[in-house]
Amino acid sequence: MKSMAQILSNENQALLKMILEHKPKSLTELEALTGRAKSNLSRTLKTLERYGIVELQKLENALVPKVKATHFRVEFGFEAVA
Repeated sequence: MKSMAQILSNENQALLKMILEHKPKSLTELEALTGRAKSNLSRTLKTLERYGIVELQKLENALVPKVKATHFRVEFGFEAVA
């Protein structure tokens, strides 16, 4: 649960919304839009990609971020051990 909360932090939700709304053509363009360093964006986007939330497409000489998941459902439960 803790790692999911970190993945879907307010900052990462804002990043996903920025990608959806502005459709940046590169990490450089996303860097300019967000004010975040490219190295920070790259690390965050690679983590989101591992979870299937974004896809980083290699087009020409650029990595283009695409949001793949916009809705999330988290389910968990507890069972008594006999």
